[in-house]
Amino acid sequence: MTEKHLSISAVGSHLDEEIEIASLAHRYYEEEGCPEGRSLEHWVRAEREFHGRTARPSREMREMPPTGADIRTEEFMHLDQ
Repeated sequence: MTEKHLSISAVGSHLDEEIEIASLAHRYYEEEGCPEGRSLEHWVRAEREFHGRTARPSREMREMPPTGADIRTEEFMHLDQ
């Protein structure tokens, strides 16, 4: 395989991932009654869902405490509940 084919394949794989995440985010949007201003929350939730089911975390990742960014994201996602 040439370098050109590898990069086209990688781009296709990334696009498939983006489409899957967008689909999940849209499902969350509809399930919540199509609320305005929550697209970022739906996107982040969809990314976590997608990556959580497509990659097994290493033992070290499972044992690591959440980062400040993780905590802020969680707080952001629950602000209006």
